[in-house]
Amino acid sequence: MEKFGNNVGKIIIFVAVILSICFVAFIFIINKNTIISGSKIADFERVGTDIAVLIDGEKAENFPEKGSGIVFESLTCENDTTGTWNFSTWTLSLVFNKADKCTINFVTGEYRDGSGAIIPELYSGLIPIKYDSNNNIVVADINDEWYNYNNHEWANAILIDQSNSTIKNKYLNNDGTYKYGTQVNINDVLQMYVWIPRYKYQLFNVAGTSTNPQMINIEFEGVDTVESSGKQNGEWLTHPAFTFGTTKLNGIWVGKFETSGSVGNLTIKPDITSLRNITLGEMFNASRAIETNSKYGLNSNEVDTHMMKNMEWGAIAYLTSSKYGRYVDSKTCISSGCEVWPNTNSSYLTGCSASSLDATISTECNKWNSTIGVNASTTGNIYGIYDMSGGAWDYVMGNMVDVNNNFFSGSASLNKPDSKYYNSYAYSTVYEDYERGLLGDATKEVIVDVHDAWYNDYAYLPGGDIPWIRRGGHLDEGDRRGIFYFTYSYGAAQLWSSFHSVLTHN
Repeated sequence: MEKFGNNVGKIIIFVAVILSICFVAFIFIINKNTIISGSKIADFERVGTDIAVLIDGEKAENFPEKGSGIVFESLTCENDTTGTWNFSTWTLSLVFNKADKCTINFVTGEYRDGSGAIIPELYSGLIPIKYDSNNNIVVADINDEWYNYNNHEWANAILIDQSNSTIKNKYLNNDGTYKYGTQVNINDVLQMYVWIPRYKYQLFNVAGTSTNPQMINIEFEGVDTVESSGKQNGEWLTHPAFTFGTTKLNGIWVGKFETSGSVGNLTIKPDITSLRNITLGEMFNASRAIETNSKYGLNSNEVDTHMMKNMEWGAIAYLTSSKYGRYVDSKTCISSGCEVWPNTNSSYLTGCSASSLDATISTECNKWNSTIGVNASTTGNIYGIYDMSGGAWDYVMGNMVDVNNNFFSGSASLNKPDSKYYNSYAYSTVYEDYERGLLGDATKEVIVDVHDAWYNDYAYLPGGDIPWIRRGGHLDEGDRRGIFYFTYSYGAAQLWSSFHSVLTHN
């Protein structure tokens, strides 16, 4: 009997050893970049991974319920294991390096995408939107996934006619909250905007020497973060576009398309001829008037609407050339390439894309929400900003002083505005005097050669008696147009020049 008992004990030990070996072997097998997904902690315990769940900093027994008002904030893992949180299926997916420990943080409040991007500031009048599987516009639930900068999906919002009660009641409840999930009729939309979150970037060409296109390293931050003030390559600089006068901004809302409509009735939406043949001064004053027009539903004590500054154009261009825009990593771009595709539509319709980067002017218009059309956005998908390459030239608020260092209006019909509304450049008679460029404005830092910025885009700063900057290139300029294109102009009314508008905190 004792012998039998000893044998049983040996058998138990043998089985335990075999099970341990199998478990270790299983762990070994799943550790080779295998993806494991689950909706509760127990789904990961079987592969030897310790999942710690924190809700508002307090340890929890499991993942919170979807729709409970608690949202994902961040995920950290040891030993190079990586993961993502899927808001649609409410599951965690881990790509294993080896069995290790992961901590997943949830917080009470609005959705955060885990990229570090500050939550978009939805001022009075702005309605958050997302796009469904058919690229229809839908009112977004701000407690669920409506943007994801890690996935190149920048936050979008719209303005509707708040003076029209029928339209207003479609999308807003009586208490002003959003009617989540409502499909938006584009005819009800007055303006569309995209959120550019505050970020710092790693300086890469401070001296303005010749440099080739590259991924720009960016890290998101909020106004509570101590600003970075780097001055040398490799150091970090909080992008200057996020300081508006003396106000520190968490981000800026940028017009999704070139501005259209009329001076007294500005629209920002697709498939409309852009507003052109008005002076730069008229563009500036029209943009400023958006905040005081009651139909947009904005509060002028809360927001500031203005014509895009050259530095703000630079902030968009740099985000476009980051892993949150058209790059996947430092060596790889998204499927449609590193460059924003051009709008070559001869009628200046907003949001169009050509069928290739080198297309010539034509009546062609691949619409903004089509498979090809999204290639003309800064993200290569429907969530980005359009008309940044080709279309009409874009006037921006970038002005060279005159020979006496005074504001120089040229032919813009604009009195000197508050300094927060424009970027000032030193006087020169040499258009190629790139040293006058500012860090962050996508001029001197992206120079390849004389007259050439990244991707063969034209590169001329204002000079002599020509004081203003235009961006993006014209639809018929071939491979010379692009998001890094900059040149000079008098600021006069032109049939081929338009502009983008910006909305910021006041």
